Amino acid sequence: MATEEHKYLADVIKTTHATLREEAQNYGPEIAWKRHVTRKDVLQKYASSMQKLATTYWLENNLNTKHTTLCRVEWIKSQCEEYFLNGGIQKYDDKEENIKTKINADIVENENSIYCNSYIRNVEDLIQKITLLDVGSCYNPFGTLNIFEVTAIDLNGVPEKVLHCDFLNAQTGKEQILLVDKQQLLQLPEKAYNVVVFSLFLEYLPCPKQRYTCCKKAYNLLQYGGILFIISPDSKHVGANARLMKSWRYVLSKLGFMRIKYEKLRHIHCMIFRKSIYKQVAIRWANMQTLPENDPLYQDDTAIYIPQDFRNISSNNKHQEKEETKKEAMTCMFHELPFEEP
Repeated sequence: MATEEHKYLADVIKTTHATLREEAQNYGPEIAWKRHVTRKDVLQKYASSMQKLATTYWLENNLNTKHTTLCRVEWIKSQCEEYFLNGGIQKYDDKEENIKTKINADIVENENSIYCNSYIRNVEDLIQKITLLDVGSCYNPFGTLNIFEVTAIDLNGVPEKVLHCDFLNAQTGKEQILLVDKQQLLQLPEKAYNVVVFSLFLEYLPCPKQRYTCCKKAYNLLQYGGILFIISPDSKHVGANARLMKSWRYVLSKLGFMRIKYEKLRHIHCMIFRKSIYKQVAIRWANMQTLPENDPLYQDDTAIYIPQDFRNISSNNKHQEKEETKKEAMTCMFHELPFEEP
């Protein structure tokens, strides 16, 4: 049974997302996002509520449930250990080489391939620590894990823990650029990270194009062979949103990512996408798919959809529509994050 505090914290999360999505429909996603990032009081309340939910109520739910499942942070940690420290990266390097040979890919010896070859030769002494960019970090849950060197960013920076950064609009370049006080990140370094984490992040963005922009930015920030984690909330059974999950894989394959892991845990989809050494290898999977005709999920290679994108908010009866958004749309997106409805 949810406590009053539990209900209050959950309502803060739902209301924030409902307001952002409603404004995106009314004014357009760019204007809505600009308005959203200036509301410091809202961002602070959201971050505090999310931290309290994650570190108190979600933890208690995981401990009390009859189903033994890892939390999202532990799942990511275990997958990183398997990939970087227990031979996983070499396994997929070899797989890419085999596929490249089969498709007779003509790999030009350019700056990228030279970089890749250097990277492959040094896999064994790759890491003192795994460099990890946590986007939408909130409270830096990976900061206490010794295997990671973490750059934690969020719209609401927490001094000494999380840097202030609007990832959607942040610049990328050759080096990291911070403001003088070193609390705000203005530019992220390209090809600098072993891991990028989008944990409960893509659903925050109100527009399919914005989600794609963030995935493309993650691609540019990752080293070749680096991995992108996408953790997406969904309390339904594993097949309920299978079409959406396949469309994500398709779009990201076109971008140059191979999906190397998918697992449906309690209330969340857990996915790992590898930045391919040879982009043609990733694209090959997408080109092999037989796509359903007139399916809106595949009409645009630069859009990543979630269920809420196919629900419209009418201009009539605003109060009722807002309540339906909070009740219906948020049930799909943020039902059990994993907080439980009363």
